[in-house]
Amino acid sequence: MRKSIFVVAALAALVASSVAVANLRSGDVTQVSATLSATTPANVQTRTYTCDSQVFEVTTGRWTGTATSTTPDLNGTAELHVKSVYNTTRKLGWVRGKLKISGADDRSHAGFSAVNVDGKLDGWLRGSAGHGDGILFGSLTGSFSKTGGLTDGALGTGTGANTAVLAKRADCRKDETTRPSVHLLVRGEVDAVSSTSISVKPKDGSATQTCAVKDADDVEKIEKGDQVEMACVQVSGAWTLAKVRERR
Repeated sequence: MRKSIFVVAALAALVASSVAVANLRSGDVTQVSATLSATTPANVQTRTYTCDSQVFEVTTGRWTGTATSTTPDLNGTAELHVKSVYNTTRKLGWVRGKLKISGADDRSHAGFSAVNVDGKLDGWLRGSAGHGDGILFGSLTGSFSKTGGLTDGALGTGTGANTAVLAKRADCRKDETTRPSVHLLVRGEVDAVSSTSISVKPKDGSATQTCAVKDADDVEKIEKGDQVEMACVQVSGAWTLAKVRERR
């Protein structure tokens, strides 16, 4: 894994197979580096899948923080847009996304991709430094998690996992909690209510129905004698409140 970031004044071609630069119009190349932390989340969503008896987490979101560097183009507020695919069974995956660093006078942008080995990133980024200040490309390392974002981030320095992965197609399905197939709907008058249960006497005069309450907030505004519509589901063989609302 190469551990340098270069700012190149002009770039005509990037030879991806060897990460080499060809046909440069200028030889003005400067080695730079930065540390990076982006731990404040926004719009983070995680979906869980099972593929061939292995569990994958697909996380998307945005994290903000700080980039610190002696190079003005790499010093300022950092913003990461990330898509992470992580095999929690093997503790192996990858991330890709975009990095924006907003300095005092200018902004730098780069796309990146990295291998994720048990939360440790080893990757590469490429983009633009400032407004016409050059092409930015080099190494990206750090620690990443869906809850903590990026910590110990290093552009152009640090140590990485130096790992390659092979990803292939698999039969995946989204993990979902089994939906209850047995429901109870009662319209009538509340006979009793507490933080743990609610009982409603049906309008047709049939037997009072009682359901367990899992969250006291669900019945916070409900009082004895209220006219309500109560929906309950079977959970481990017992009726459990799903929703209750007052009827006018």
